[in-house]
Amino acid sequence: MSQFTETTQVGLFARLKNAIKGIGLGISFIGIAVYFLFWNEGNAVRTARALAEGANQVVSVDHTAIDPQNEDRLLHISGPLALEVPLADVALGVVASAQTVRLERKVEQFAWIEDEQTKTETKLGGGQEKTTRYTYRQDWTDAPASGAEFRVPEGHMNPPMPIASKVIRQPEGTIGAFTVDDEISDLGGSTPMLLDSQQAEDVARALSLEQPAKLVAGQVVFGADVTAPQLGDIRVSYHASEIEKASVVGVQRGDTLVPYTAQNGRKVYLVEEGLKTADEMFQTAVSNNTFKTWMLRIGLMVLLFLGFKALFGVVDVIASILPFLGWITASVTSLISVALTLVVGGTTIAIAWVYFRPVLALLIIAVALAGAAASAYWLRKAAPETPKTP
Repeated sequence: MSQFTETTQVGLFARLKNAIKGIGLGISFIGIAVYFLFWNEGNAVRTARALAEGANQVVSVDHTAIDPQNEDRLLHISGPLALEVPLADVALGVVASAQTVRLERKVEQFAWIEDEQTKTETKLGGGQEKTTRYTYRQDWTDAPASGAEFRVPEGHMNPPMPIASKVIRQPEGTIGAFTVDDEISDLGGSTPMLLDSQQAEDVARALSLEQPAKLVAGQVVFGADVTAPQLGDIRVSYHASEIEKASVVGVQRGDTLVPYTAQNGRKVYLVEEGLKTADEMFQTAVSNNTFKTWMLRIGLMVLLFLGFKALFGVVDVIASILPFLGWITASVTSLISVALTLVVGGTTIAIAWVYFRPVLALLIIAVALAGAAASAYWLRKAAPETPKTP
């Protein structure tokens, strides 16, 4: 392990220049956040309506036979999943089990890794001193940098990787008489696939590296000493996702299930591991839609906050001429940014609700106004009467 420390000085005028540039970036952040907050609500509504439409039309059928009368109808099937050809990593000669829908090859190198840690201190007068510590260590990584982009490349260059990591997916499968597409490869959790001695020999023969190959805990390690790896040593391992049974909702086209197109243009195609009813699958899809909507809301609100915070960057820099005043000002502008984020973000979402769900939005507004009126009435009634002066 080695370290390198670098200290740089950033003057007040340089900070002001960067803060002025940040105003434009902040305006961009605000515009992007507002636009996608509005879009997100519409997207959630369209998806929810498409799912509701599908749930009202879907029919569960026997997966063992295809009924021509169901052509172009939205169907639900569930049953054992059959795969025509086992997945294989052709490059290294590794073949997975018959029920593997996804095979992940992980190639790691014992390489130099750069860790960066920066500490910033504001000085009297508004300038800043930035101290950056670069630490270089060797460890296993599946994404080694070449070393040329390191702050100190000398002595920290990594050799090229002989082969990269890769994910291999099943293109399709069958459930009874029906063919389903490659979305089945997204199912299931990946578990370690331990290689045997024959597979380890195939991997070693395919790579033909200078280092000797050894099978260690189901992984192939290329290195002179597996207990004391050296720079450039390679480790190859696999993870696999195996699926025995699956459930699918899609439109029958011949012997294939394809995505259903709702009246609003949204596509509905549901795939889950195991034997699931149609109701369970649509409930899961609705929950996933709600979760994605909230995650995007939160992410966009954070972006909105960063945009407002950037608008106050010049104020923060000027106030930092006196460090203690800068800290107070930064706290105040952060609170103001939070308030603006809640107001602008909340208003955008409210307008989107009125636009995309007018009936529900008006109902909520009516309930809120009724609650406010009732609260005001009871507060006035509960308040003690002021005695009249003679």
